Amino acid sequence: MSAPEVVRRYAATLLEAAAELKVEAQVQADVEGLQATLQASADLSSCLRNRLIDAQVHRTLLESLFAGKVQPLTLNFLLLLAERRRAGLLPEILAAYIDLFDARQGILQAEVRSAAELSDEQRARFKQCLEVYTGKTVRLSTRVDRSLKGGAIAQVGDTVFDGSLIRHLQHLHEQLAGALTTHR
Repeated sequence: MSAPEVVRRYAATLLEAAAELKVEAQVQADVEGLQATLQASADLSSCLRNRLIDAQVHRTLLESLFAGKVQPLTLNFLLLLAERRRAGLLPEILAAYIDLFDARQGILQAEVRSAAELSDEQRARFKQCLEVYTGKTVRLSTRVDRSLKGGAIAQVGDTVFDGSLIRHLQHLHEQLAGALTTHR
């Protein structure tokens, strides 16, 4: 079984178990918290990915870090991953879980790349505009892309809204080139 298939199956299993126990919202909050923890701690991520570390060590580590802080279902899931030597896939499983949860809830993923860090107000405006455009709730992620030089590019699914400085300059160039050919 390929890694992406394993990741998807574990994520789907957790989602189904959460739905069955009617704790989807709590597990979703746990998953987001776990993602933030793994992003903030390179040491923890590295430890979980290290296949040379015994599964029992991973289990003990996860239990000491998260017991009493996450839903029992979430903790049991983490311990199961450790026992099956899949703890190293945790970041990918968490991301897949969020994708599956969002799809079930009708939430769309959107990404905005900008030349500079966006303010909270700018993020809120992007989110609102994309929600009006799509008619659905949007989960917005942002990142700085220094190659843009200015402006931003938003993407929802296959739809791209290019408001970058480079695209504006290209558009202006095309307009000027078109005007020159019509005046000759």
